[in-house]
Amino acid sequence: MSICIGIDLGTTNSEVAVVNDGQPEIVPVEGSSVMPSCVGLDAKRNLIVGTTAKNQMIVRPDATILSIKRKMGESAKVGLGDQKLAPEEISALILKKLKHAAEKYLGEKVDRAVITVPAYFDDAQRKATRNAGILAGLDVARIINEPTAAALAYDANLETDETVLVYDLGGGTFDVSLVVVENGVVEVKASHGDTHLGGDDFDNLLMEHVSGRFQAQYDINLMDDKATRNRLWSAVESGKRQLSNAPYAQIREEFIHGDHHLDLEISRLDYEDMIRPLVQKTMDSVHQCLKDGTMLPGAVDRVILVGGASRTPLVTEMIQNAFRIEPRHEINPDLIVAMGAAIQGGALSGKKTRSILVDITPYTFGTSAVSMHEGDLRPDVFVPIIRRNTPLPVEKSDVFATMIHAQEAVDVQIYQGEAPITDENIFIGNFLIEGLGNVPAGNQIVLNLSLDLNGILQVTAVEKCTGLSKSVRMEIDSDKMTFDLDQAEKNLNAFIDEGAARDDEKGGASTKPDLLSRAKRLRKRVLDLVDHVDETDREELRALVDKSKKAVTSGDDVVLAELNESLSDMLFYLED
Repeated sequence: MSICIGIDLGTTNSEVAVVNDGQPEIVPVEGSSVMPSCVGLDAKRNLIVGTTAKNQMIVRPDATILSIKRKMGESAKVGLGDQKLAPEEISALILKKLKHAAEKYLGEKVDRAVITVPAYFDDAQRKATRNAGILAGLDVARIINEPTAAALAYDANLETDETVLVYDLGGGTFDVSLVVVENGVVEVKASHGDTHLGGDDFDNLLMEHVSGRFQAQYDINLMDDKATRNRLWSAVESGKRQLSNAPYAQIREEFIHGDHHLDLEISRLDYEDMIRPLVQKTMDSVHQCLKDGTMLPGAVDRVILVGGASRTPLVTEMIQNAFRIEPRHEINPDLIVAMGAAIQGGALSGKKTRSILVDITPYTFGTSAVSMHEGDLRPDVFVPIIRRNTPLPVEKSDVFATMIHAQEAVDVQIYQGEAPITDENIFIGNFLIEGLGNVPAGNQIVLNLSLDLNGILQVTAVEKCTGLSKSVRMEIDSDKMTFDLDQAEKNLNAFIDEGAARDDEKGGASTKPDLLSRAKRLRKRVLDLVDHVDETDREELRALVDKSKKAVTSGDDVVLAELNESLSDMLFYLED
């Protein structure tokens, strides 16, 4: 039976995975585990997909399409150059690129796929997704819900009954599903969500805030011009990611408008105040999902986080308050859905799968601070910074404040454990940061903890107003924790006869006219440019041209398409 890949067709990013030797593997696309769900036309009007398209978004906003997933199921078309394309057609271009990456990775033709959709997608949106797959040259073996895929990725062979709530907050969509796992069978009991709520909306709120502050300072609205807005979005998106791991983020963009620079600081607290109503909206969906499934929060055994926006600390906080359990995120939230889709694809191909091995930190690491505990103000409250079950390596930070006017030093104490009081946890070590500024109480100290794969904890304390810092490495005497793996036999019938497949491909080889035409145009552009680039780029261009000619001769459409993309990517930068 032919290989069936798994694809997460996302709003912001898309991923492709395949099961190999019983374990799901993410397929790299141009060296990265995720590919931006972005389509565009370059300066020469050549089609570009993925990272290259996203990279040109700022300079060519009218020739770049983002977040097409939000339009799936709608009849409206979007403009790309002189063309008007349906959302299915744009999505097909994204899927085609993922398909080619899988073929390159596997070394054989791929024509079957499992594609995931939000659980809250309606029938029209699901059909649009299937049509996009067909347009991309894929036999869509199954459309499955993203929460189902996520649950599969965590426990493909779970033998005990378990109730799981999957919280999926992506770039453009949110859904939550109540899932019952029984003997490896995953059944969705209830779903709820919003197909127009996600990290993009967080970006928009932060953009409006930053733009408002810039306008108050310079009387210039950064949202008026599309190119300037895209530059603002790029800066804001970077800042948003920083705020997932740090209490402050600096949002910078030089010469964002004329001679004016964008340079301002955002605190995590201010950011969380902006997005709190949206996160609360997701929690309203969570409670409705529980109601629909006739379950109380106490019946949920665990909560799984899915989607890049689920990394937002406020999400974890609200879920913990509602369920009194820590949500799980050992597997990368950006990749888990594609992994689960690959497991489903592997099952449809006759392969056996097993759970995923992940190195995590088995304990929470934090510090001691003066805070309220059970109604009393105490000096020994444990404040978690790196929480248990966090995948390694990891780096997190938080902000604290002095209690005394003109306080000259701070004793930083690090603990390991889960208890709310430090004495009930394991003391790791301490160090003194001295020479603090002569300032009133409330002097802010940013404490950063990083834990590497070898169990080495690096602790850094920085006085925010002066930059004074001290860093200490601490040895953690504990074994790395991993998931147990269910051993599975290799399925000898999982692969097709490669020799027969090659024979069939050679027998029917005929290079498509559009591929051949584009290859000729690209080679002509290389000839015009090759004498004007450095030796390294010149050799790489010539090697790609030689490979392109051989692919045309052999009629290998898959390789020729990949080479066309590689040449286009190089020319995009070299011709600039």
